Amino acid sequence: MAIGFHRRGRMQPLIGTGLLLCLLGVARADDGRMPDGSVRWIDLPNTDTSFAPPSFATYEEWKPRRERLIEQVRFAAGLWPEPERTPLDARAFGKLERGDYTIEKVWFQSRPGFIVAGNLYRPANLSGKVPAVLCPHGHWEHGRLQHDDKCSVPARCITLARMGIIAFAYDMIGFNDSKLQLQHNDERLFEPANALWGIGPLELQTWNSIRAVDFLLSLPEVDRNWMGVTGASGGGTQTFILAAVDNHVSAIAPVNMISSIMQGGCKCENAQTLRIETNNMEIAALAAPRPLLMVSASGDWTRYTPKIEFPAILGIYSLYGGENRISNVHVDAPHNYNRQSRDAMYHFMARWLLRQAGGAPVTEGEIRVEKNEDLLVFADGKAPEEMQPFDRVISRIKEEAAKQIDALKPTDREKLNKLNQIVAVGLRHAVATTWPGAGEVRTFNRATTMPAGLDASGITFARQERPVPLAVIDGQGSGECILCADADGRAAAGKLEDFLRRAKAESSRIILAEPFGTGINVPDPNARPPRASTKFFSTFNRTDAAETVFDLLTALSRMPWSASKADIPATCFVAFGRMGPLALAARAMVPADFVHRVGLRTVIDMNGFNGDSDEDYLKDLNLPNIRKIGGLKGLVAAAANGPIWFHNVGEQFPADWAEQAGKLNGARVKISREKASNEATLNWLAGGE
Repeated sequence: MAIGFHRRGRMQPLIGTGLLLCLLGVARADDGRMPDGSVRWIDLPNTDTSFAPPSFATYEEWKPRRERLIEQVRFAAGLWPEPERTPLDARAFGKLERGDYTIEKVWFQSRPGFIVAGNLYRPANLSGKVPAVLCPHGHWEHGRLQHDDKCSVPARCITLARMGIIAFAYDMIGFNDSKLQLQHNDERLFEPANALWGIGPLELQTWNSIRAVDFLLSLPEVDRNWMGVTGASGGGTQTFILAAVDNHVSAIAPVNMISSIMQGGCKCENAQTLRIETNNMEIAALAAPRPLLMVSASGDWTRYTPKIEFPAILGIYSLYGGENRISNVHVDAPHNYNRQSRDAMYHFMARWLLRQAGGAPVTEGEIRVEKNEDLLVFADGKAPEEMQPFDRVISRIKEEAAKQIDALKPTDREKLNKLNQIVAVGLRHAVATTWPGAGEVRTFNRATTMPAGLDASGITFARQERPVPLAVIDGQGSGECILCADADGRAAAGKLEDFLRRAKAESSRIILAEPFGTGINVPDPNARPPRASTKFFSTFNRTDAAETVFDLLTALSRMPWSASKADIPATCFVAFGRMGPLALAARAMVPADFVHRVGLRTVIDMNGFNGDSDEDYLKDLNLPNIRKIGGLKGLVAAAANGPIWFHNVGEQFPADWAEQAGKLNGARVKISREKASNEATLNWLAGGE
């Protein structure tokens, strides 16, 4: 497999202190270049990065990648877990009879109080069941009413209806009728707390598209086996995102959007985590082997499609033997969904939805331009009483998400298993990683620096060019190997002096980790542009919190280096102060078999973290969608698969979730409001009370 982006790389050799190989245990020293971590702040991928086309040699190589990407898109689109499909309560009225087609005004509720409005175009004199096509409009000035030489949504829908296909043009949020509820770039959509719940414009629009599919499937004359979707620009993004998450869509025609050099210029196309280590070429390829038409233009970011994007996606289709199901039409025009582009789409839909392969070309004929008031659903500017204020819609989405998780409180094994699956998949994409596999972590017998006065050896682990410096203190006892995490990294040795002194007398080894965001493992302040200012940063990159969790997993995966000290009885993980919530997220990602194999015992200072406070998550545990997958409740339940002590907990700590999960897992769980003393911590790690 080959995938990535073109980076203006730089190599900076680092010189570190030596460490005897015996301290490496099962790890061998890497003689290559030790990474400096600059991949986290130099040339960060963004919407304007030039991405290398994906390449897969076999279907067996592509299949797991495809499954992972579908998960990633669903997570980014707020579909993990998927919201409840509430009644649409659809209304259709104001029918216009136009000879060979009709037009109706339609609105329904994709969520209680959240309105989707549009126009339904049907063939006249329908007989039997017919295909249907969804028509998201894109970022044209007049939305679904756009009708000019660059783009005509009505012409598209009228012609499809004349062909014998039902077409539905519906509003993107903040366009046309939707403006009564919110503007397209309403600032309320981008409040940081909303991202904790999987709420944003792409998430809302994707759910609207899914419910638009449900609406069409509810029509008795629609053949549910033959449904298409087509849109240009931002409507093209909606087209292939919908295809990735809804298999009801059987023919896909994104126009002027699939590109290697621009991934989407609007916030509504850029949800958190959507394109971490991927891009629109791969996401569009998730449609395979369903028929796909790629319409591109010489005058926009799809200008290279015939030479780059189309051959790349064709290569993935060939893994299915589906080369005849993908095509590209390249138009000499600026950014558009013009007549030539539409003609290509009509021929495509006739072939795959009407099964008219090799038939005569479809022509549009005369297009009647309707008055705006005859197409707008709420032409009088008055919202229906069912339309709720947008702030209430946001609150209700959060309430429903919390209710979904609360229904899985681990009172029995079935609920715990379902909850664990939600948390596991969610963290996999919030942190954009899995538990490290064999050979993924490189070990260097040196570190960049060691804090003054720290009597320890230095070692660095690195995964995906992300270094994790550690200070290794050999203990005088025969007890556990203890991995410590503190917000000050290795420099925490000073304030942890009493703990380290006590641990050294009883333990075999103590390690101070320096994950991202701590000690010297921080972004270069001179990097330009600054890390978080990268365009659509969290669409393409891990948040700072996710990078820290990534590093803690890297360190945990190498514990306890028992080859050098075979008598180490167990591994312990201790998190101090503000590092507690991040360490909990990492601990929740540790596989149960590893926990049991190394006898992992954990003590986490929760630092009074309030699992009911969005502000606390934004400050100390800012992971995408973390509250949607259960937040603190889900994390403590997932982590209670081995001995664990939560101390310094806040009043809102979900003790019953941790205790019930621990009981089901046969794991010892301890919870205390007061902060644990060093003596009590070490006693508990050694098996005491």
